[in-house]
Amino acid sequence: MQPGPDHRLLTLSDVEAAAQVMSQAYVDDPLAAFMLPFRRTRVRTLYKFFRAMGEVSIKHQRGFGVGDPLQGVAYWKFPDQEDLSISVRSLGKFLPLLFTLYPIGLYRAKTILKQIDELHKEYANEPHFYLDNIGVLPVARGRGLSSMLIRPFLDLADSQKVIAYTDTVTRSNVALYQHLGFQCVEERAVPGTGITVWALCRAIQQP
Repeated sequence: MQPGPDHRLLTLSDVEAAAQVMSQAYVDDPLAAFMLPFRRTRVRTLYKFFRAMGEVSIKHQRGFGVGDPLQGVAYWKFPDQEDLSISVRSLGKFLPLLFTLYPIGLYRAKTILKQIDELHKEYANEPHFYLDNIGVLPVARGRGLSSMLIRPFLDLADSQKVIAYTDTVTRSNVALYQHLGFQCVEERAVPGTGITVWALCRAIQQP
């Protein structure tokens, strides 16, 4: 995927800036709050997670950004890409998370993550573009940066005649995705968690 006029492919030099963007963007995310209930340490823990996962994703050319300095980040999985695998060499990047509440939070959220995975497999069981994560700095919201990180890939999906899929646990995000052509195919509450998962699919658009 070549960078478009409104976004660029991230490189390893962007890892720290991308982690800063994502950690600030997700500080009030319902799933992040469920996993990491103490807001005081949540941003730091999210930064460590997105730094490790972002580096792996960027190495596999799955990270895209807008702004200079960076203000928005999206991680996409393309139809011809395998699921990310964490190599032994990359495992060291995740070690800082062992000294946070993240492992406990991951265990607490296992039912939610299972539902997210099941919905993905149910509604996108064919070649597709998957919007894994997207985040915009709070101070930069309302400027169309999310659209810049989504629309070009939807156009690419149409050109390849494949669907696009994403999911969210934030109700206010649903309208944004619907505006971009996604349809909510299921709204699933996860019992005992207070979390709802919205599965969203975008059919191939004809020119």
